[in-house]
Amino acid sequence: LARTYGTVVVEQLNITNMVKSAKGTCENPGVHVAQKSGLNRSISQEAWGRTVTMLTYKTGRCGGTLVKVPAPGTSLRCSACGLTTAGSREDQATFVCKNPDCGWCGNADWNAARNILHLYRIGLVAIPAAGRAVVRRTRGVKPAAAR
Repeated sequence: LARTYGTVVVEQLNITNMVKSAKGTCENPGVHVAQKSGLNRSISQEAWGRTVTMLTYKTGRCGGTLVKVPAPGTSLRCSACGLTTAGSREDQATFVCKNPDCGWCGNADWNAARNILHLYRIGLVAIPAAGRAVVRRTRGVKPAAAR
């Protein structure tokens, strides 16, 4: 990815909050604790944070940049018409726009990725990733624009 693209855009996720326990307290016990535990284990095994860190390092080394786009609403908004309508996210993998003028359907993750890229392109919510890899290049590496 770092060698192929000058700019890589990712969703800015708060992974620490995503993997918090659902146990609750004695007075207010949690629900679906076993399912949440499995999801937490899955997120931790994939090492999302480390992947973004390494991607930041690699893109910076190749003369590119990594940009994080805030996540809210990207998986609920239709990437074709731009409207957020209730019930469009039918399940984890399926997105069907409920706007009568649109009706676009496809994979929910692909839809969110298109929204993230669109937000970056219009420049409203682009946040450069923190770290020295973004601003420092290895000797002899030309910036992505010069290639």
